[in-house]
Amino acid sequence: MPPNWQRFAVVFRSRWGWRIFLGAFVIVALPLLAVSLISYELTDALQRRATQRLMAETTKAASLNLFDRLRAAELLLRARAQAQASGTPNEALELQAAKVFEGITSLREAPAHERSEVLLQPLPGGIGMRPVMRVAAPDGGVVEGRMRPEYLLENLASSSHTICLQSEQAPGPHCLTPLQGDMLALAHTRPLYLAPVFEGANWLISAAPQRNAYRFLPLGTGAALAQATGLAFLLALIASSFYARRITLPLETLIEATRAVRTGDFGQRVDASAMTDEFRELADSFNGMVGEIGADLAFSQVLAQMDTAILARQPLHDIAALALQHLAQSAPQLQFMLRIHPKDGAPPEALVLDAGHRRLRRAPPSQASSPVAPWHVEVLPVAQRPDSTFTLQVASADGAPWPARARHELDALCARLAVAVQADERERQLVARAVVDSLTGLLNRLGLVDAVDQAMERAARRDQSLALAFIDLDGFKDVNDAYGHSVGDRLLQQVAYRLRTSLAKADARLARMGGDEFVLLLCNEPPEALPALLHGVLAALQQPFRIDALDVQIGASIGVAAFPDHGRDHETLLKNADAAMYAAKTGGRNRVVDYTSTLNASTAERLELRRSLAGALAAGQFFLLFQPRVRASDGAVASAEVLLRWQHPVKGRIPPDRFIPIAEEAGLIGEIGLWVLREAMQQVSHWRMQANPPLTRLSVNLSPLQLAHRDFLPEVEALAAEFPQARGAIELEITEGAFFRDIEGCVHKLGRLRAMGFDIALDDFGVGYSAMSYLSTLPLDTLKIDKSFVQAFGRQPTAYAIASAIVALATALDKRVVAEGVETEAQAAMLRQLGVDELQGYLYSEPVPVAALTQPPDGAREPASVDS
Repeated sequence: MPPNWQRFAVVFRSRWGWRIFLGAFVIVALPLLAVSLISYELTDALQRRATQRLMAETTKAASLNLFDRLRAAELLLRARAQAQASGTPNEALELQAAKVFEGITSLREAPAHERSEVLLQPLPGGIGMRPVMRVAAPDGGVVEGRMRPEYLLENLASSSHTICLQSEQAPGPHCLTPLQGDMLALAHTRPLYLAPVFEGANWLISAAPQRNAYRFLPLGTGAALAQATGLAFLLALIASSFYARRITLPLETLIEATRAVRTGDFGQRVDASAMTDEFRELADSFNGMVGEIGADLAFSQVLAQMDTAILARQPLHDIAALALQHLAQSAPQLQFMLRIHPKDGAPPEALVLDAGHRRLRRAPPSQASSPVAPWHVEVLPVAQRPDSTFTLQVASADGAPWPARARHELDALCARLAVAVQADERERQLVARAVVDSLTGLLNRLGLVDAVDQAMERAARRDQSLALAFIDLDGFKDVNDAYGHSVGDRLLQQVAYRLRTSLAKADARLARMGGDEFVLLLCNEPPEALPALLHGVLAALQQPFRIDALDVQIGASIGVAAFPDHGRDHETLLKNADAAMYAAKTGGRNRVVDYTSTLNASTAERLELRRSLAGALAAGQFFLLFQPRVRASDGAVASAEVLLRWQHPVKGRIPPDRFIPIAEEAGLIGEIGLWVLREAMQQVSHWRMQANPPLTRLSVNLSPLQLAHRDFLPEVEALAAEFPQARGAIELEITEGAFFRDIEGCVHKLGRLRAMGFDIALDDFGVGYSAMSYLSTLPLDTLKIDKSFVQAFGRQPTAYAIASAIVALATALDKRVVAEGVETEAQAAMLRQLGVDELQGYLYSEPVPVAALTQPPDGAREPASVDS
């Protein structure tokens, strides 16, 4: 198919093309058809009128011609009658009469009228008429001539019309040719008045057009109109095709472009050069819209890529490169640079795209400096970080204002970069939180593990020394329980500061493992220099800490493990340093202990006991024993000391000196001590409700940690309210260690306890030294002489002197005195001589269950194994 026909064929390939074509054709054809029909009808009407006028003229002319023919026939008939009457026939006259008359008859009757009579007689059968003329003969008769019809109508015959004669008195006309009924409407009838000249009824002359003749002009006009209409329809068809083509081709082009855009081809453009104004405007709008949509989509894709990169935690430089790549493509006439300004005054960092527009690189000094004229520079703020400020520098050569779209995209990209900077900062903070202790700013456990792994790799590669020092603060729990967590947190912060200060010149990394545990990672320190370095740390931590108005004093236990001798991975090194630290703590505290292989066994056993101890109370593994105290004056049982025991399901009975320190370290002593006090108060309340109670007083030991806890007093108040019968029947024993760090607070709590009805005893008096100056102010009821003095009677002269001084001091302060650890009668006699109020020891009874307390002591007995 030729190209031109192909262009036309586009119109009919779609339904809307057909609709446009048919619509245009109908719009043109319907009015044309209507005009043609109206024109035809109008032409036919005009022709009818013209025909009717023509028939009128024809009848007029025919009337004149007939009248003349009738006069001529009358003259001829009279002349022949005269010739016949004179007896002189005239042959020419006869010939002429034969042409006019079919026959002439002489009638023997008198004429009825003076004038000639003209008649129209019906032919036999009633079809047609014969004109007859009668004239008076000279002899008095009548000559009747039957005229030939063709004579009368000779000059009236025509192919275009028909002439008919009819008498006013006759029923039907005589026509030259058959009269067609549908032409009667166009016929014209005119009367022929004979009266002035002839006798007889007037004739009617009618003229009617022949059908073929009538059709000639109307049908010719109709044919012309039909041809014109057909030509017009053809022209309408062609015009409609051209019109549809002018509409269809641009629409088809736009549809194809739209389909391409739907598939993602936003580079598609419509050629509007051959289109009309309206379609050119539509195509230009389409091209502009596609360009805008493509640009918007490309920009949205860039933003989406940046969002994905932000969520994927990609480096900030890679995210910024996406933004600068898009800007470089969308606005190549501009230059873009991301600048990072440190807040510490350091030179800013300038970042630009590399030559391939793929990654950011540091701008050379010549490019990093601000452009000079004729460059116009605008700096857009991006984001703030605690340590730096981000800006986007945009430079244009001509200083012309930016397009609105470029401004919009710049603002949006700066906002997205701000999100990326904030996300990067949050990531940095999260990483810092993951590896840095938020309270002290030191490394946390995760950060320490990473630092140890890196340090071990470096030490192995460079053959350097490496050591871990595990530090546990001594007495921190007392401070935390006594003054609250805020004071404890500030103490930890000051400890971290002192550690930094002490190790400022050492290649060390510091970490807080949690609670009051710290770890020092000492790199490349000579082994022979470590003891002095760590003892300096101990000395720094033993100095008092000032927190508000408080002077707090603590200590530390340090365990050391070296790489690679004590472990080749961080887990082993930390475990062994921890074991050495426990050895330092159990060995007297405030010490530095190097790891040895024998420490692992004791540490493992200690950890096993700690795990078992956590569930021992709930499992009912604890029970109580009671050791009676007798009056020195008469040997009667006056009271008993409540002693806690632990029956381990596997290891059997575990002595208190093994599990009590572990309970204190694990923070379980408060719960266990409260259980002991509750059991004692319940027991003494039960006894007091009996008629003859075996005992009316019990003595319960309190741990210094238990007394220092801030919830201790409310818990004891609840017990006092639950067991009111126990008021005045419970003695609480405390050691001098309870006063060591906070004597004012301890005095306040002891006063509260005495107000609740508890007696207070100072256990192991004389062993320490710190409470001596405060003895007169302490709310005490009883002083207990430590068993170390009692058992040294007879071997160390000073022991008896100290015991005597204690009794004298108690008497002066009006305090009761109890001596513990009495194992021989000689010791008992010496104590009675000193004036001691009560005696306690294996001489009288070992710790026994509550049922054995009803049995009276059976005198002196040999010492048993110590289990107190």
